[in-house]
Amino acid sequence: MSVVEGAGRRPGAETTRAGLQTGAPGMDRPAQPSAIDYREPPSALPGDSPFEWAAALYRSIVDISPDAITVTTIEGKIILCNQQAATLYGVQRADEMIGRSAWDFVAAEDLDRASRDLLRIFSEGTIRNVEYSLLRSDGGRVPVELSASAITAGDGNPRALIGVVRDVSERRTAEEALRRSEEHFRHLIENAPDLITVIEPSGELRYQSPSVRRTLGYTPDELVGTNIWRIIHPDDRRTVGDAIARGLLEAQSAESTMPHKLLVFRAQHKDGRWRYLEGSGKVITEEGRAYGLINSRDITDSVEAERALEASERRKAAILETALDAIITIDSESKILEFNPAAEVMFGRRPEEAIGQRLDELIVPPSLRGKHQRGMHRYLTTGKGPVLGKRIELAGMRADGSEFPVELAIVPIEMGETTIFTGHVRDLTERKRAEEELQQAREELESRVEQRLGVAGAYGLTFRELTVLHLVSSGRADKEIAATLGIRPKTVNKHVQRILHKMGASSRTEVGVRAIRERIVG
Repeated sequence: MSVVEGAGRRPGAETTRAGLQTGAPGMDRPAQPSAIDYREPPSALPGDSPFEWAAALYRSIVDISPDAITVTTIEGKIILCNQQAATLYGVQRADEMIGRSAWDFVAAEDLDRASRDLLRIFSEGTIRNVEYSLLRSDGGRVPVELSASAITAGDGNPRALIGVVRDVSERRTAEEALRRSEEHFRHLIENAPDLITVIEPSGELRYQSPSVRRTLGYTPDELVGTNIWRIIHPDDRRTVGDAIARGLLEAQSAESTMPHKLLVFRAQHKDGRWRYLEGSGKVITEEGRAYGLINSRDITDSVEAERALEASERRKAAILETALDAIITIDSESKILEFNPAAEVMFGRRPEEAIGQRLDELIVPPSLRGKHQRGMHRYLTTGKGPVLGKRIELAGMRADGSEFPVELAIVPIEMGETTIFTGHVRDLTERKRAEEELQQAREELESRVEQRLGVAGAYGLTFRELTVLHLVSSGRADKEIAATLGIRPKTVNKHVQRILHKMGASSRTEVGVRAIRERIVG
C-alpha cells in the first residue's frame, strides 16, 4: 500500500502535485517513495540483521527515556511510541497510540505554527526546543517542549519523523513562580518609600529606584550612569566613601554578609536643598564583580524635629535657669518633676532633694494640704479646676517650716493620656512689706493733712488737694504721688492744676515753696 493510499490520512489533508499527502492543509513537500506500509511493526521494515539489531537497540533507548518519544509517518500517523508518550498523552498503554494522528494532540491555537515547523523539518532536517500546548485525550492541556527531526532514506528524502516531547509543566510552574516573585519584588522596589541604590566601586550609579523622584526630585534615568558624589554633601563624602571602601574590603569575608550600621549623610535635592538620609548597605557580587547596595530613607523631617526639640529644650533650660519666679512641674500624683534654681532659693531645697517628692508634703503648709489634694482630685475627675490659669495668693512653706506669702499660677498640660501641671510661684514677701510700708506712710500723710485741713490761709484746698500738695512740696513727681496715693498719674496732674489755680501760682516749685513758707504743709 502506498503512502497516499495508506491508513492514517488526516481529514482535510491535501495531496501535493507529486502525489504525497503532507498531513497539514496547504503544505507541499517533495515526492516520497511509497514502498513501505507503516502499519506494519518496525521489525517488518526491510533490512538485514544489523538493522534489526539497531532497531532493538533503539527500542531499548526509547523505553528507558524519561521523555516522550514518538515516531510518525510524514503525514503524522504514529507508528512507534514509548510508554512515557502514552502517559503524557493521557493513554494507558503505548500500543493504544499506534495508528493515531499526532495532529490530534496539537492544541488548535498551535496548529498553524506546527505546520510551519513541519516545513522547517523538511527543509532544515530538525527543530529544537519548540514549545507547544499538548492536548491530552481527556481534553486537558500540558505545556511541552518538542525537538524533532526527519528520518531519511538513502536518497536523502524524509521517510518518517521522530519527536522527543518533554513535559515542562514543573518548569513553567517554577518560571511562573519566579516571574510572580520578580514581579512582586519589582513592585516592592518601585513602590517602596526607601531609596534603593546600586553603585559601582567607582561610585557610578548602576541602578536607582523610582522613589528617588519623591525624595530628591530626580527621575532614575537622570541619576543612573552619573557619579553618586555629585549629590553627596562635600562634608559627608569622606564618611560615605569610607563606608563603601570598608564594604569592598570585606566583600570576601564573613562580615560581608552582615549589613553595615546606619549612616546619616546629606544628599542634594534637585532644587538645591540638602536632605538628610539614613542608610545601610552591603556588598553584592555578580559575575565576580562587586557592587554596593545602599538602602536609605529621608529623615530630614525627623532630624529637623529633633533639632527643634533640642533648641526648645535649650530655651526651656535657659528660661528655667534665669527665671525670677519659681517654676515647679508636678505629675498627676503631685510628684515634683521640675524644680528650677529660683524654686531652690525660694523654698530652701536643692532640686535633687525636691524632684520625686510630693509637692503637698514638701512646700504646701499643713493647713492647705487638704485643699490642694481636693483640687487635684476634682480636676482629674471632672477636668475642671477653679484656680487653674488664674493668679491666686496663698502661703508657701520653706524647708525650715516657716510660711511666707506667694502668688501662684497653675497651668495643666495634657501629655497624651496623662496630665502634668506647671506652677509659677512668686514670693510676695517683699511686695507685702512694701505695701505695708506704703500704707503706713499714707496713713501718716493723711494724719498730717487732717491737722492742716480748714486752717486759715489754706486757699480752700480739699483734703485730697492738701495731700497732693504735701507730696509736691517734698519734690515727688506725679508717678510717685500716684503710687503713694493709689491713684492714676493723670488724676494727680488734675489735682496739681487745681492747686496752682487756687493758689495763683505759676509752677509746681512755686506752690511747694509757698506751702512750706506759709505752713500749709508741715
